[in-house]
Formats: sequence, structure tokens, C-alpha cells
Amino acid sequence: MKKFAYIILVSILIMSVFSSCSQDEKTGNVNFGEYVISDAETTSLNYDVSQVLNTDSSWQSSYALSYTYYDKKSGESVITEGKCGKYYQSLDKATDIATFITQEDGYMIQYMLNNNTAEGTATIVTNSTIDDLYSGFIQLSVCDPYFPVYKNVTKVGTDFVAGRSAVRYKQIEKENGADKKIAYVWIDDQYGFASRCELYDAETQELQMRWELLEFTRNVTEDAVKINVDAYDIAESGN
Repeated sequence: MKKFAYIILVSILIMSVFSSCSQDEKTGNVNFGEYVISDAETTSLNYDVSQVLNTDSSWQSSYALSYTYYDKKSGESVITEGKCGKYYQSLDKATDIATFITQEDGYMIQYMLNNNTAEGTATIVTNSTIDDLYSGFIQLSVCDPYFPVYKNVTKVGTDFVAGRSAVRYKQIEKENGADKKIAYVWIDDQYGFASRCELYDAETQELQMRWELLEFTRNVTEDAVKINVDAYDIAESGN
């Protein structure tokens, strides 16, 4: 049975946790999570306009997906996400902790739910709506349309990621004339997002970070996203 402690109103703007495959307006760098691939000269001077990505974010309003994520600090996990209407949820299968967000009249409630203990916390979020929410995968996968024509990027093949056609690119950062970092990025043909990425130390060939889309579904229902919070013992968040 849910024990609901009245939540203190807080003003939280949903901010990006990851900023990946996107161009920094000041530096011209391309970011992959906490890593940066340098692009000092931005795009090629005489690039082929047909190579510029036709990005489409229409899928972000109603979807369900899962992806693997790995970095040297946190290890590896499988993350699931879903969003539709007034509901959003994500689950880290390594910890079995879920984030569930509901849109209410003039505010949102963000639940952190521990499936191991059937306990959770709830926080009211104001000054933002669920339409402003950019999930972990959206932040990881967003890609600058001009990425394919960066001078340090080359097209190296085509593949399928999560059963979806994608183009594979290679990006190299140099330092003092030597290769420093190498990134492989798979760009989804239909929507123009990065569906897979691998970042390596160029000298040691050690994998630094990796993610890959596993499943992707459009146009899900609210019932497929909603979590029954009555099954958890909910306490007030400590904000």
C-alpha cells in the first residue's frame, strides 16, 4: 500500500545529463558523454549538401526502447525507456531502479522507485513539463546534422542496429599530429540519431565508452508506460 508523504514544492528544470554527438557552438567540438572528439575546423569547406543529415525528432513523443550502456567508471547496464502522453519511465536493469514521471495539472511528479525494496521517493517538479523532458537515450543519441561532413569524419560502412539500417562513421581526434581518440558512430537512416557509438583510446585501443540501441518501438500507449506507484512505499524526497 502506498504511503504518500506530502511533497515539498521545488523548482527543477529538466536538464541534459548527456550531450552527445552534438556540436558545441563555442568550440566546434563533438561531445560523446564526458568525452570530447575535437573538430577544430568544423565542417569541410566544399561539402556535399546531400551528406547533411535529415534529423527527425517526431518519434520522441511516443516510444519505447532499450539500449546497452558502458563506460569505464560505471560498468555496463541495459536501460529501458518509454514515453507517451503524460507518462515517462526509465529503468536501469543493473540496479533495478526506475524513474517514473507523471504530468499533473501545472507540475510533474518524479518518482524514484527501487524494485529491490518496493520503496521510492517522489518529488514535485515545476517550471517544466513532460514535453520538455529529454531522456538519457535522447541526450546520448542526438546528432548534429553536419556531423557526416566534419573534416575528421569519414563514412566507413552500413549496418543494422536494432534491426534498423544505419550508416557507420569513423571520427578521429589528433593531438600533436598523432591519433588521440577514435569514435565509431552509427547514424539511423530514418531519424538521423546515433543508434550506436564506440569510443576508443587511439594509442591503447582500449574501449572508453559504448552504447547500442537494442529495441525501438514507435507509437506506444500510456498504459504501456505507466507504473503502478501504489505497489511502492513512497516517501518524501529530501529536496
